Order: sequence, then C-alpha cells, then structure tokens
Amino acid sequence: MLRFPVSLLLAAGCGAAWMWPTHWVGPLLSLLFVGMVLLQHSRITRYLVALSYYAAGSVGLLRGVAVFFGAHAFWWEGAFLWLGSAALLSAGWAFADRPWKAVLVLLLDALLPPLGLFDWLSPLSAAGLLFPGMGLMGLLALGLLFLLIDAMWRHPVAARRGYRAWILGGLFAVSLIANEAVWTASEGAPSGWLGIDLQVGPASRSILTNQARHAAIIQDVLAPSRNRNIRVVLLPETLETEWAGNVWALQHAIPRGQIWLVGMSIPGAPGLLSDSIVALQAKGKPQTLFNSAFPVPVSMWHPWSRGTGYTVASNVGYTAGWWTAVRNIEGIRTWANICYDQLLPFVWIEGVIQNPQVILLTNNEWWAHGTGIPVIQANTAWVWTRLMGAPSLEAENA
Repeated sequence: MLRFPVSLLLAAGCGAAWMWPTHWVGPLLSLLFVGMVLLQHSRITRYLVALSYYAAGSVGLLRGVAVFFGAHAFWWEGAFLWLGSAALLSAGWAFADRPWKAVLVLLLDALLPPLGLFDWLSPLSAAGLLFPGMGLMGLLALGLLFLLIDAMWRHPVAARRGYRAWILGGLFAVSLIANEAVWTASEGAPSGWLGIDLQVGPASRSILTNQARHAAIIQDVLAPSRNRNIRVVLLPETLETEWAGNVWALQHAIPRGQIWLVGMSIPGAPGLLSDSIVALQAKGKPQTLFNSAFPVPVSMWHPWSRGTGYTVASNVGYTAGWWTAVRNIEGIRTWANICYDQLLPFVWIEGVIQNPQVILLTNNEWWAHGTGIPVIQANTAWVWTRLMGAPSLEAENA
C-alpha cells in the first residue's frame, strides 16, 4: 500500500539531490531512482515516479526563466518549460518494467532529438562514479551491469550460477580499481593554463555601461597575481560579442606569449550568432575553436525560426553546432563543453568518443542564482569529466 507513495517521495528526493553541492550525491541517487521505477507494477505509476524525479530536479526553471527573460517573461512560460520537459523525459520510463528497458530509455532520452536536447539529470552519468577514467568502456560497463541485473531479475534461480557472480564480482573489482586510480592520479590542469571566474554580469545596451564592463574584464584578467608563467587563459561563455572594437581592445591587452580563450557571441547569418570560444593573441587573427552544440533551447536557440526570438543581449538567436571537435592547443588535445551543453549526455558522449587530454568548461550564469541550476551543472560536469579521466579547466561569469 505504501510502496507507490514512498517511491514518489524517494524519486523526488533523488531528483532534488542533484542540487546538493556534494558532487557524487546526485549521480549515485539517480541509480536509486531507476530502482524505484523498476519496482512499480503499472505504466502509470512508473510514469508518475519518473515525473516526480524530473520535476523535483528541474524546478529551478521556474525562477531561471523569470530572471533570464525579465519583464518579457510570463509565469506560465517557466511552468510550461519545467513541467513540459519533465513530462517528456518521463514518458519512456512508463515502459521500463525490466532493467534492459531502462537502458533503452536512457539511450533514447540521451540520443534521440528532441529529448536529447534537454536530458538533464540522466542516470547515465553514474558511469563516471562507478567506472571513472574508463570513457566509452565505462558506459558499456554500466550497460552490462544493468543487463546482468536483468538476467538475475528474470531468472532468480539461474542467478545462483557461478559465472554471473564472477562477472558481477569482476565489474565490482574494475570499479574499485578505477576509483583507486582516479584518487591517486593528478587531476590538475596543464601547467601554465588558468581559468578565470568573473562577476561582470550580462552585456548591456548602454554604451557607457558596456565600456565600464569591458574595462573591468581586462583589469581583472590582468591582475598581477594571475599572470605568473601563464600561457593559456580561459574566460567565461558569451563574455563579449565579436565586434571589431571588442577584439581590438582585447588583443591589445593580451601579454605577449599568452593565448586568451574567450567566450564570444560571433555574428553569422543575419539575425544569428554562434556561442563560441575564440582564441586571441596579441598579434594575428582571432581563431574560432569551439561552438556550442546546443545553446539553451527556446531562450537562445530557436530551431523553428531564423533568430527572431528575444534574448537578453538583442533580438537575435543562436545557431546549434551539433558537434564539438577536439582542437590542438599548445600540443594538447583539448575539448570544450559550453554552459548549457554541460547538462546533456548527448554532448558529453561526443567528448567521450574523442578522448581529449583536457576539458574546458565555460559558463555564464548570472541569471541562475538561487535556482540550483549551476549546482546541477557543476555536478554533471564533475561526473562526466571523471568518466573521461581528463583534467578540466573552468571559467564562470556570475
């Protein structure tokens, strides 16, 4: 009688746990959420348990949408994005009455558009907790674990057979060894690489305000304490727009021998920008290295239009890059995950496949204070970079 209500509460707690600042709590409890779904006896109860998980974990959208759009926002827009995304992500779980079906739902939610465009809180990320440093093999090991559980689920008597116990024991041993290796290995960024957090807020339509903001950025980055033996500097997402004046001013501030990786909005086709990371040096042309795979749907990326929606900066939209390729920076295979993309397994799997040596994480989260979204993003990035076994460099603008 109490199984369903208790499962609802536990699932909601598992979703909300992603907002807990201890990185491993959310990914670990996401596995408990899967168990709560599998314990249900009907499609409707499985769906409601999943809905409880996703709705509790993404409730920050209510406040986030209101702050991002400001006076242009209506209360129902945030509610629609919150409950709509939770309802869609929960749909597949209604059919997950076996562990192998849970694996299928995880893959479909992560890789199938449009679900993959907002598949936050994914239990797939738990692979980084159980099998750190194993990359694609860690994801396969998580799938194998589910399949073994499925075999024992279906044939409880056959589960006593020794080979299944040996395989489970082997996976457990691999997990322990992988975790021990991660604990003992250095996780620091390359020597001479520095990520800088700023607190300059969004760009303004006021020329004078923007000039003061621009000066504050340069002054903060050039602080003497930051520039000892530094060669590569990472700056936050969408910090500037790539107008000629902005690029000129930044280049004239860069010390010789340094590379600044600046989060920039790059004008492209009329009414469209790309959310990118641009490499700038004291001399030479800017080089666009990375483009966001999926800028925030609805608020930034409007796949149904040609950039006619409203954003904070201007009446333009952003393009989706779809694929973020590894780039060579100072001889190091480098991959970037830009802001909203850090929530999505689709984008992280792109990085897993390419096996980079260092990961760049850039954010612009002035709009998300008090929503829990930055914590979810940080926890998600932590567990996926752990799966990839590569050090990360982060820059955030608040």
